[in-house]
Amino acid sequence: MIVVTAGHIDHGKTTLVKALTGIDADRLPEEKARGITLDLGFAYARRGDCTLGFVDVPGHERLVRTMVAGATGVAFALLVVAADDGVMPQTREHIAILDLLGLGHGVVAVTKSDKVDPTRLATVRAEIRTALTGTGLANAPIVACSSLSGAGIPELAGLLDAAAATPAVVRPTARSFRLAVDRSFTISGAGIVVTGAVHAGTVRVGDRLLASPGGQEVRVRGIRAEDLVTDEAGAGQRCALNIVGPRLSKGDIRRGDWILAPALLGPTLRLDVTLRLLPGEKRALRHRTPVQVHHGAGLVTGRILLPEGVVIEPGGSARAQIALDAGLGALYGDRFILRDISASRTLGGGTIVDIDSPRRGAWSEERQAIVQALDQADDGHALDGLLEASPAEVDLVHFARSRNVPAAAISALADTLGVMVVETPRGPLGFSGARMNGIGGAVLAVLDDTHRTEPDNPGLSLEEVAAGIPLQDRRVLPVILDALVRDGTVARRGSYHHRPGHVVRLSPEDALLHEEIRAILEQAGLDQPRLAELAQRVGSEPDILRGFLDRLGRIGWLQRISQHYYILPSVLLELVDHARAVAGAHPEALLTVGQFREATGIGRNITMPILEYFDAQGLTMRVAEGRRVRQEAFTPNKS
Repeated sequence: MIVVTAGHIDHGKTTLVKALTGIDADRLPEEKARGITLDLGFAYARRGDCTLGFVDVPGHERLVRTMVAGATGVAFALLVVAADDGVMPQTREHIAILDLLGLGHGVVAVTKSDKVDPTRLATVRAEIRTALTGTGLANAPIVACSSLSGAGIPELAGLLDAAAATPAVVRPTARSFRLAVDRSFTISGAGIVVTGAVHAGTVRVGDRLLASPGGQEVRVRGIRAEDLVTDEAGAGQRCALNIVGPRLSKGDIRRGDWILAPALLGPTLRLDVTLRLLPGEKRALRHRTPVQVHHGAGLVTGRILLPEGVVIEPGGSARAQIALDAGLGALYGDRFILRDISASRTLGGGTIVDIDSPRRGAWSEERQAIVQALDQADDGHALDGLLEASPAEVDLVHFARSRNVPAAAISALADTLGVMVVETPRGPLGFSGARMNGIGGAVLAVLDDTHRTEPDNPGLSLEEVAAGIPLQDRRVLPVILDALVRDGTVARRGSYHHRPGHVVRLSPEDALLHEEIRAILEQAGLDQPRLAELAQRVGSEPDILRGFLDRLGRIGWLQRISQHYYILPSVLLELVDHARAVAGAHPEALLTVGQFREATGIGRNITMPILEYFDAQGLTMRVAEGRRVRQEAFTPNKS
């Protein structure tokens, strides 16, 4: 179990850690010379089957950033209050930070208790209990002790041992790996080492990870966890990783960076959050207030964005956006601390809800419904709510990354919720069953309306159906049409879709014209007439007749060969047979223009359009000496 210390400067945190572990956590010469902690210190004590790890943080008001970096990812706090001073300003600020970070388990040590009388000790206990009221540590036990005399140390150690034996917080080891870097240094003969708290997942020697926000690839060469060399480490532990990577240098990774699984990389610049302003603030938090955002072990600046007319009063909370000045490796559920832009005081903090907050429409009713759906700890409930609230599909890759949900778990959630998953080039998209049924109903309505208003239209292509439904639904249309065809609700002929009972009906005038044209084409045999000649014979203009012939082609009663030739399907198939016969009789299996004309008896004007049509349809392939004919079954595309 990892324990973070907290408390005012010079209240004996480092001395207490030494009394509990025998280790002086002050490692810097300046710290030893001045007698105060300036950076994070670490100490470990093994007690039976458990290991207690202590993160000793500085108590100076100017070093709150370092204190937050040490407290991130830790589940147990050791609040230290000196009996002679009592609760001091940094005591209160540290208590607020621990509460904002969600630490609900800990113990309070009243140090230097041998310097005061029982009355003073009782007063300090009351002060501490009042300061903790309303926080996650409100019921934390308070132990009076002295690091010098040893009084109370066994009782304090017993409480820590009991907490380590029955951890109250279970970290998510089944998620992808995330480590918040709080130190980066080099060791001779080993190379770069980074240390930090493991927020989720498990890391093993040999794993290939990424550094965020830079995206540098790293390989884990060695691991040290709980002060022991090991092959793996997991969530809830502090560990040191010896990493290597192509052209990786110490300066590439700094405090505040993350080492994480590749699937989690994606620094964000805009967050949706739930935000709480501390009750001790003197003024309300307003739109566009500049702030420092402490997240993980890092710090970036940004601005608070609120809906028009909304302010957050001291002690109040609200949903907000944070526009960041630099990328942050945040995920859903992460805690953060807000300090004023000059870093003189802690303003508040909160929890991250979404890492993909839009610039426009952030406060619309639709967007806020999405944020409300995402603000649920249960991934299944969040996905179900998101599917219900989203006007479009859900990007399952983004959902999984933003909440650190493994791919297998996403698949299981989709199955449980009845989500239809559509694979696309940018990854799987999820659609709710109700929404898919709605899109299917819209498709059927488009087809029914077309059949009613255009009885001579045999069906609609994919693009034509898409034109009749909302833009956001078109991405999933191929899947919807396939499903409708499978269940028999829609029939497909070639590239056209229609209702199974639909029968093409021409108007009486069009039916007569069709019969006249068919008779002319049948009489012509293989040498089908040119469009201009056909139009003259039926008393029409070519451009007018072309539209009618295209309609017949769509039905399947004619085949368009070129802009100037429309022929009967039976004639086309006969010409295909001739082409194959000519090629079969050629010594080199070639189809030549002259031999094709001679075999079919067709005119010169139609010969080349026919052969070029064969090329376009893939029946023939041009070579230097002529054409080669493919022997696969020939099915012409509908005109």
